[in-house]
Amino acid sequence: MAKITDSIAIRGNLIKNRIVMAPMHPFSFHGDDGAFYGKQHIEHYTERAKGGTGLIIMQAARVFGATNSTNLWSCENIAVLKRIVDNCHEYGTTIMIQLSCTDTNINELSIDEISSMQADMKQAAISACEIGFDGVEYHFAHGFTLSKFIDKSYNKRTDKYGGEAINRTRILIELLPEIREKTHEKFMIGVRMGEYLPESQDGIEVSKIFEKAGVDLLHISFGMNPPTHDIPKGFKCSPMTYSGCKIKKEVNIPVIAVNEIKTEEQVRFLIENDYVDFAAIGRGMFTDLEFANHVINGQAVHKCFGCGGSLEKCKWFTDHTLCPGRKVK
Repeated sequence: MAKITDSIAIRGNLIKNRIVMAPMHPFSFHGDDGAFYGKQHIEHYTERAKGGTGLIIMQAARVFGATNSTNLWSCENIAVLKRIVDNCHEYGTTIMIQLSCTDTNINELSIDEISSMQADMKQAAISACEIGFDGVEYHFAHGFTLSKFIDKSYNKRTDKYGGEAINRTRILIELLPEIREKTHEKFMIGVRMGEYLPESQDGIEVSKIFEKAGVDLLHISFGMNPPTHDIPKGFKCSPMTYSGCKIKKEVNIPVIAVNEIKTEEQVRFLIENDYVDFAAIGRGMFTDLEFANHVINGQAVHKCFGCGGSLEKCKWFTDHTLCPGRKVK
């Protein structure tokens, strides 16, 4: 039986515990000196690392501009990212960054447009490695561009990027050899995806293809739409969380479960029953910057009130200063 304090090695990276900070945008943050990132981002991630988090997956960064060092990959932004990475490492926290291709109709993309996107996808990973991140997570979830490629019901392409699951995953897997060649041997590559693409067996097939291609870590959220399937009696988390548990049974690489995990009881339930390898905390870690240490030490967490209802209405998510549950220093 695993414990939440057990370390786990992935590609030679020893992640010190099983608690993950999920990638979530703090939309009310602002950058400094013309950059997208700034002091608020540095403090935000440093505090969660200091608070005991084993693995931080930093908020999604758009890959566009990576090939020419513009947008989020400009020198001003890279300087802030390096500071975040160094601070997290100082507290023994492993840190990855999520990579996103935003949102577009993949059925209308030309081959040249896909190739351009792939060039940025590839360079963003290489640049993240140069910055010092321990790995990247490609955002194949939540109905965005990459999610549309792997969903069989959405992807209507008739070329090498459509049809069979091996083709629908090609947008990433054909990049992996060169990314491996141009990053160090410990650099991790993860994928965030859903189980239902649109059926469960489709997600299982895609997850196995990613594993066979060399992906190191799967983070199971949802694909085009949140799942509504039944969960077993006594399961203490959501249907989306249960998707991670189902994929875990099908692959041999570590799996992260996520969604509305806000209590010590839920974290221990998932890890100590070997449902998954990691529990990812979103809003709960917004509210309590020491969530990991509090859970590990059996102390009360500063629980998210859920006052905004859905994530889109979450007060911290939209304006962190309005969150009634946040711990004010």
